[in-house]
Amino acid sequence: MQRQSRRTWSAPNSGRATLRRVRNVFAAGALATALITAAAPTAFASTDSQVGVANNMYPALKDMKGQIASLEGFTPFTANAASQVGGFWNKPAIDTSTMRGITSGNLRQQLKSAGPYTTCNPSSSNNCVDGPLHIDAFLSADAANVDAVIPTAYGGTCTASGSVQCNGDANTRHAVAIGRLAIYSCSGSWAGSTKGDDPSNAATPPLALGADANGSGNGKAQSPRCDASPVSGGAPTTISAVVSWLGTSGNRIAVADPASAPFGAASKQALTQNGFSWVDSGAGQNVFRGSACDSAGTACKVRLESGISQVRGAVTANAGGNTQLGLVAKSNVANVSWTSSSLNNTTSNDPNTWTEVNPSAYSGYGDIQQFGVALTGGNTGAAAAWDDLFNSQWDSDTTIQTILSSYGY
Repeated sequence: MQRQSRRTWSAPNSGRATLRRVRNVFAAGALATALITAAAPTAFASTDSQVGVANNMYPALKDMKGQIASLEGFTPFTANAASQVGGFWNKPAIDTSTMRGITSGNLRQQLKSAGPYTTCNPSSSNNCVDGPLHIDAFLSADAANVDAVIPTAYGGTCTASGSVQCNGDANTRHAVAIGRLAIYSCSGSWAGSTKGDDPSNAATPPLALGADANGSGNGKAQSPRCDASPVSGGAPTTISAVVSWLGTSGNRIAVADPASAPFGAASKQALTQNGFSWVDSGAGQNVFRGSACDSAGTACKVRLESGISQVRGAVTANAGGNTQLGLVAKSNVANVSWTSSSLNNTTSNDPNTWTEVNPSAYSGYGDIQQFGVALTGGNTGAAAAWDDLFNSQWDSDTTIQTILSSYGY
């Protein structure tokens, strides 16, 4: 029988005040150099757990997995007996842990259908081995993706039928982070062929879902290289200045698709709230999806990418010749582990030009909240441990909050 909450399910913005207070306390914190080794609660000792996490939050969660295991007595997040890897983060020799990174919407669908998490393809070395893997917790990009695995009877939007499962535990639904937007453009210091891998070329064969183990979203090593020229006169540093800049012929910006990405919805709100006329069909259209923007010429002012990880690539690859700006997640450009160029094997903020956006610029949207939820039917004790972590530990643990802050949350 599925375990569900006896507590009242909270609205999508619940936890916002708590998260703000926590962020204020730890905003100046540097990435912890050692993880706290607190005694594990005996109730959850040696509990196995497999975790699915949205791609943009994966780097931070990877750094805190030792602390999560310590707080809740999870067996260390290492490869399972079959050395099964899955999702696009978990390429062998990079990360064979049981934390599975994948784009949030795709993971949501896997959790709802036949398995859950059944992206196994025996013929592909970049996918998974020895059958499906059961995920015990899902850290998503937004509330809607978490709600999509929680039954409607408990406040979610999932209705079981056929192969669709509703295995999210409403008791564990928790706001785990607040994302930040940043205005991003290329710096002349990182242009040209000597500055790392070409961000416009995919790997051969491409990694699962077309992204690499470091989250660049294009199957290439994480590189600071830019094939676009710097913005003439300097990139705008406020959204109002961006809107004015877009008024010049040939100027355009890349954002995530607001229909499927919370960062995209916040980006659209920021632009329209500050005076931009957003027209995505019919006469006067100025918003185009992906490569359609390239063929639209000067009519295209906003290029929509499928997700937030692809926005940075649209700028660095100089898509269509002149996508000079992007509204990226700060977590895409803060505390990056570089695997190419002179920055190889170092961790630092993106050296290209970027400025954090004041949240007041998209106040009509509100906080870009990211949620987590535990899933029923998995490893014994895992759901209860994630419940305790989210509702008793997450917002107050200094290591978790310091790591989140260092990654741009």
